[in-house]
Amino acid sequence: MLTIKSFHIAACFNAWINCENLLTETHSIKKFLSKKLVKVIDECAYICMGTFHALKTGSVNSKNMALLCVGICEECAEICEMHNGILFEECARVCRECANRLSDFTLAA
Repeated sequence: MLTIKSFHIAACFNAWINCENLLTETHSIKKFLSKKLVKVIDECAYICMGTFHALKTGSVNSKNMALLCVGICEECAEICEMHNGILFEECARVCRECANRLSDFTLAA
């Protein structure tokens, strides 16, 4: 049985909001960023949002969503670490934290 804790939900929420904020803050320089970077951050926000809702509601798909979230958060953290700036550093940190918390969650099942 999966035990969903508030820190799992908070990790997803924080990653979702952080990625959305990064997309908003970098919108004016989007043409100078790689399409892959923007796509990964956008996908990370989308999957983290979905995982947040799945965990919050206790969905039967929570584990599958969490596995997707771990993968995209790791990818997002890696790609953000390749860029300079506090916003990218924070995104990498928050996404890595989400991936680590949800890894523990998925392994416990």
